[in-house]
Amino acid sequence: MITSVFGKSKPINFILCTAITLVYFVTYLFSSNKVFGLEMFSLEIPVVLLLLFSLFMVNFIVKKNELTQQNDYALLLVAIFIGLFPTIFEHIKIVCIHVLVLLSFRRIISLRTLNSVKQKLFDASLYISLAILFDSWMILFLGIIYIGILIYVSSDYRNWLVPLVSFTMVLFLSLVYIYLTKQDILTNPLFQFDIKINYSLSNYRRISLHIFITLLFCINFVIFFLKFKTYSSQKKISFLLTKVLFFIGVTYVLFAKNTTHDTEILLLFPVAILMANLLENIENKRISDILIVLLMIVSFIFNIY
Repeated sequence: MITSVFGKSKPINFILCTAITLVYFVTYLFSSNKVFGLEMFSLEIPVVLLLLFSLFMVNFIVKKNELTQQNDYALLLVAIFIGLFPTIFEHIKIVCIHVLVLLSFRRIISLRTLNSVKQKLFDASLYISLAILFDSWMILFLGIIYIGILIYVSSDYRNWLVPLVSFTMVLFLSLVYIYLTKQDILTNPLFQFDIKINYSLSNYRRISLHIFITLLFCINFVIFFLKFKTYSSQKKISFLLTKVLFFIGVTYVLFAKNTTHDTEILLLFPVAILMANLLENIENKRISDILIVLLMIVSFIFNIY
């Protein structure tokens, strides 16, 4: 039933995924006893709009770069995975970072066309540089830009300098703002790096979430490896970038500042891509339906408890 709906790419599927996200939002409102008013609209509504925009970006990236076949599994999975974070609607900071990473990844993966290379590199670096303003450890994601350069456009040495130009520009403007507002540069959060793994073994819910995400990734990685020879060279490169995005995200989750919550949301896009490719390769669609329903149940459990 579910695979028959999302097994083909249709505009109504985006509406259904929007509805799933809104259901999570309504569940959050009732579970946290939120009062409808100006405060709610100024805090939670922008997060909802950003999450819906992130769904649009996921759909655009997948379709434009053929990361899956003609289906909307990735879109559905990202919408379902949002339910793993019942407090995400309180944390606009990480949602902004999530959107900026998607915007950057969109520009990086489009380097394969070899059109407007320097513009794409500048844009991708600009998005990551803006994300660094939210959390200095986001500087790790500059790594995927250089991997994109290495894969697609390494022959021109000027391409290696473009990310530095974009990053330097944002850094300079940030320093000017700090100076004009008379802040102490040395104590500014932008320049604070806590070189230690911020991981608590007492947070059982977070540990369960990490085990779940790791399990999904490992299963799909094995399936991908078994079918590796059947993929085109372009698809292999796209999957390589997706895996790099995942592992950089894992590193970020470990080192992210304690003021940044629900950082695991950055892992959901690459996991959804791998999971979508698993679903489309299952011939028995009843099994696909069962897997999706199980994911929905897990997401619902996380959302409620």
